[in-house]
Amino acid sequence: MVLCGDDVSRWGKAMVGAGLALSISACSHMPWRHAKGDPLEPVNRVVFAFNKVADKAVLKPIAKTYQTIMPKPARKGVRNFLDNLQAPIVFVSDVLQGKPKRAVKTVARFAINTTVGIGGVLDVAKAAGIEKHAEDLGQTLAVRGMGPGPYLVLPIYGATNARDLAGLGAELATSPLSFTRFQGKQTFGRVRLALNTMDRRVETLQEMKIIRNKSKDEYASVRSYYAQMRKNAIADAPIGSVEEGESLSLK
Repeated sequence: MVLCGDDVSRWGKAMVGAGLALSISACSHMPWRHAKGDPLEPVNRVVFAFNKVADKAVLKPIAKTYQTIMPKPARKGVRNFLDNLQAPIVFVSDVLQGKPKRAVKTVARFAINTTVGIGGVLDVAKAAGIEKHAEDLGQTLAVRGMGPGPYLVLPIYGATNARDLAGLGAELATSPLSFTRFQGKQTFGRVRLALNTMDRRVETLQEMKIIRNKSKDEYASVRSYYAQMRKNAIADAPIGSVEEGESLSLK
């Protein structure tokens, strides 16, 4: 496999991101590292309420429109493309978690799907028997011993925790798309964010409908859902009832 200059830069920046995240995990004196439960619940509930309004007014209608005008195969292609862009972070996380076999599979999937799969739109690697798996720097921090810290609900983004937020920050800070510009604007990063937001919201339409219909406390249900999802992801549970690495946005 031969990597071009852009590929090398992408994987190199992923390594830097991992270093930033792991440097955070070394700071064991930080008080939130040992925080438990939901100490910020009053604030979180206010943000959660805001997100529900924003979701109903903006994101949910857009997601439903996207689901209607984009046939399922096309949406699958978008998801494959976005997953392929995440491959450098997945690879670095595999390595730092001591999972060499998974790291080799990640590189193989990236090489096959980027070339034969037309930039990752087609998951040719899966057809060849190389299944995908998800890893991120938040999971890596967990494996390296960092506790989740307090549960957080961020405006628009939704459910997370201090550890996952640190990992996400490191990923965003070193993503090539965060710095790629077209005519002086960060077009590619914004397009990726928009596509990812729509795609993830479509994926959670049914789950959120079930939670809203059956839950007496929607906030608490989403909090539990997120905690279980991340627990499964860290334990490398098979992709199934809770998508590995999936983030709940605007619940």
